[in-house]
Amino acid sequence: MVWVSAVAGAAGAVAVSEKPASFLAAFPAIQSAIKIYGDLQGMRIQFDIPESEMGEAVKLLMWRERVLRLTVEPEQRHNWQEQNDRTVSRSKAKKRNS
Repeated sequence: MVWVSAVAGAAGAVAVSEKPASFLAAFPAIQSAIKIYGDLQGMRIQFDIPESEMGEAVKLLMWRERVLRLTVEPEQRHNWQEQNDRTVSRSKAKKRNS
């Protein structure tokens, strides 16, 4: 699990929200979570974001057309799977009760 912090930045751009977004995320359990391109275009990274972190992560939608400065650091807690399992269990329980 890692902390992902994103700050939008563009010279002369209208400020939608300049407060950084900071949320927990993890690499999905798929082989293509990190792709490195051989034609010098860089890399693409995918993250899984639990529902409990979506409030912060949704800020990224406002910055879709902007360049972002990302800071990623490992989280000391290692309960990603536990947290994800609880979220999935709650979601399934809600569907059964509906």
